[in-house]
Amino acid sequence: MKSGFVAIIGRPNAGKSTLLNAIIGKKISIVSNKPQTTRLAIQGVYHEKNLQIVFVDTPGIHKPKARLGEIMNAQAYASLQDIDMVLLLVDASKAFGPGDQFIVSRLNHLEKVMVVFNKIDLTNIALIESLKKAYATVLPKAIQFEISAVKKTFIEDLIEAIKPHLKTGPAFFPKDVLTNFPESFQLMEAIREQVLHLTYEEIPHSVAIVIDQLKSEKNHRTLYASIIVEKDSQKGILIGKNGSMLKKIRQRVMQHVEKNMGLTLSLELFIKVEPNWRDSPNRLKEYGLF
Repeated sequence: MKSGFVAIIGRPNAGKSTLLNAIIGKKISIVSNKPQTTRLAIQGVYHEKNLQIVFVDTPGIHKPKARLGEIMNAQAYASLQDIDMVLLLVDASKAFGPGDQFIVSRLNHLEKVMVVFNKIDLTNIALIESLKKAYATVLPKAIQFEISAVKKTFIEDLIEAIKPHLKTGPAFFPKDVLTNFPESFQLMEAIREQVLHLTYEEIPHSVAIVIDQLKSEKNHRTLYASIIVEKDSQKGILIGKNGSMLKKIRQRVMQHVEKNMGLTLSLELFIKVEPNWRDSPNRLKEYGLF
C-alpha cells in the first residue's frame, strides 16, 4: 500500500482546518473565523483501500505577540520535518503580500510543495491568475491546485494529485482511527470553539481550557472543565448577565458533542482568571500547549 504524511501549512484563516475536515469527512479540527484558531498540530487520517494519508493541520504562521504565538509558529515549522508533501494553503480571495512571502521563504528548501489556492468560490479569475504568477515565481517547482474547502470542491481531485508523490509503506494507524488526539482533547476543543464563536476582541486569544474531571460511561460523558482567561473583565463577559453567556456556551457544546462525537454530555463549566498565562512557560505546559 501507499502511505505518507502531508502537512497543511499557511497563514491564519487560510482554511486549513476546514480543508482537513473536508478531506477526512468528519469534524477533526475546530473551525472559526478568528485567526490562530488551531494551536496544536492536529493529525487527521485519511483511509482508502491500499492507501493511508496522515494530514497534519498546523497553526497559522503569524507574527507572535506572546510566547504562545512563538510556540504555535514553532509547531508549524516542526511539522515540515520528515514530511512527504507540504500543502501550502493560500486564501485565493486576497492578493500576495509580505506574510505570504515570509512563509514561502521557509519552504524553498523543500522538494515536494503543492500550492493550493483555497476559497475559489470567493475570488475572481484575475486575482487567481495574479496569485498563480506570483507563486510560480517564488516556488517555481511547486504544483498548483485550486479548491474550495468549505464547498468541498475538487477535494477528491486533490487526493488524486497527492497519491503519486507517496511511497510504498505501512499503515500508521488502524482503519477506524481518524485522529491522533484523544477524546479528552476533542472535548476541550469543543468548548474552546464555542467560546471563539460567541466572543470577540481579545477574549478568543486569551482563553485556555482545562479538564478538571471526566467520567465515562458507555455513550455518556460527565465533564467538569475550567475556562481560563487573563482578566476579571473577560471572566465577566464569559459569565454574562445572570450567567446567560456561560449557559449558551454549555448548551452549544453539548449539542456539538452529540452531533459530532455521538455522545451525550453532562457539562459543568467554571471560569478562572490567570493573568498573562500566554507568556508563562509553566502555565503553557500545564495547559498542554508547551
